[in-house]
Amino acid sequence: MKSIKFFFAGLLSAVVSVSAYAQDGKMNSAKLKEATVFFTGAELVHETAIALTKGNSTVKIAGLSPTLDKNSIKIKTSAGVLVSSFEFSTDFLTEKMPNNEEIKRLQESITTHKKQLAKINTNLKVNKDMLSMLQKSVLKNVEGSESGMAINDLKQTLDYYKAKSLEIEDLLRADTEEKQKTEEMIDKLQRQLNQEAVKNDKLSGVLTVNLVASNAVNCDFTISYYTRSARWIPYYDINAQSIQKPIKIIHKAKVSQTTGMNWDNVKLSLSSSSPSLGRVAPLFQTWFLRFYMPPTYARGGEAARQNSYTYADKKQVKFDEGYVYLSADEEKSEEEPMSMSDYVQQTENQLNLFYEISLPYSIPSNGKEVNIELKNQEVVAKFKYYSAPKLDIETYLLAEIADWQKLNLLSGKANITYDGTYVGETYIDASSTQEDLTLTLGSDKRVAVKREKLNEFSSTKLIGSETRQTVTYQITVRNNQNTPVKMTLKEQYPISTQEEIKVELLKETTEPTVNKTDIGVLTWEMELQAGEQKVFKLSYSVRYPKGRTVNM
Repeated sequence: MKSIKFFFAGLLSAVVSVSAYAQDGKMNSAKLKEATVFFTGAELVHETAIALTKGNSTVKIAGLSPTLDKNSIKIKTSAGVLVSSFEFSTDFLTEKMPNNEEIKRLQESITTHKKQLAKINTNLKVNKDMLSMLQKSVLKNVEGSESGMAINDLKQTLDYYKAKSLEIEDLLRADTEEKQKTEEMIDKLQRQLNQEAVKNDKLSGVLTVNLVASNAVNCDFTISYYTRSARWIPYYDINAQSIQKPIKIIHKAKVSQTTGMNWDNVKLSLSSSSPSLGRVAPLFQTWFLRFYMPPTYARGGEAARQNSYTYADKKQVKFDEGYVYLSADEEKSEEEPMSMSDYVQQTENQLNLFYEISLPYSIPSNGKEVNIELKNQEVVAKFKYYSAPKLDIETYLLAEIADWQKLNLLSGKANITYDGTYVGETYIDASSTQEDLTLTLGSDKRVAVKREKLNEFSSTKLIGSETRQTVTYQITVRNNQNTPVKMTLKEQYPISTQEEIKVELLKETTEPTVNKTDIGVLTWEMELQAGEQKVFKLSYSVRYPKGRTVNM
């Protein structure tokens, strides 16, 4: 009786072993469900379901990115299935069948154009040979007779040569133009094909997982990992209709990936974070002070060593007959229509900003950027005109947005449109500490500014042992609009860095609203009525030792 029990136990063990072995090497494909894209990299989540038998088993899960970080792999199972171990590898043998219709179309078009180019080259060769034969034949006929050709015969020969050569030349010219166009088209098609071609299209990431199941179950697998082969870039469209209406800010994103697999109908999230992947917070080391020992150079001698400047950041710069030496590295009312804002939820924590998009997205694995609209905002702005005529004679319309930190902007480029016209591109620096966000909406010639030097109030005189140079500028501002405008005007006077050079702002200067004496910039704030004109003066003197020259 005991032997029979052992027999059935052994048989059951053999059945379990055979069943478990049947799982070994079985290839399953995991579908990509979610992608959280960072500024650099992405976290991808795959799902699959596999029927398992009781006991130990080994399964292979394909369809993962070959560019994943192995240290970031996480596997979740259901039904109490235990993951005893796993390993990741890249499948170099299984080729993906080309299924991209666009690639097929481009390849066929390139083939057709190459056949056309071959025909054109043949026509060119034939016509060139015909022209050469015509030239040789005419020359032979003309020179072949000792007494020369009769006038009528020569005229007929030349007329025939002219007509025929012109005909061939026209054919050569047309074929040459057609050849150039065909070659350009082939080049464009080839570049488009290279762009459409999926990177790593013959590779697949495969996960081999060893499992333990207490019962035969249908197990759900969730596999997540990090890959560097993706990114997103924030940017904005800023639309201003007029100075009487709020500004509309449209948050957008450019998403691209080269993970070796297309993302088809994936739940997409965008994060402003960048995974540290092992980085640690910095700690201070002891900062020792030592006396500076100036280096010795082969050229320049003591004079070169004395002609140096030491800056607060401990950089030492040497000037030696036109050469510069650095002893430290340089630091581097109706119902509103639906919009994307209805499908994007923005959340934030202490570190990051997240955009969760409820609409599924498809991102190809060819590195091409997919543009996604995230949300719209309307903000109230203060508008004013600005001019710094010493730098630029144009007058610019500026929009100043207060409390802009509440807009949760990220650093990125912004395309600006004013009154339906594209103005240009600017950059939003989210790390700025300025109280207001200032946007340039373009120049406006209806607010005119003229800057001119007044020679009658500018002079150079010798006073004792000094030279006194006086300079006066007049700036005229006129509002040619039919409405009042606010205006900011800036001008600059020089600042001395040497004791022998003295700069004085003269009383003829129009009293400024602000005088930044540390940088020598005057600011006049004003309101100009329709058609009003105002005049401002800047006058300063510079005194320095006689016989010296100052660059002004």
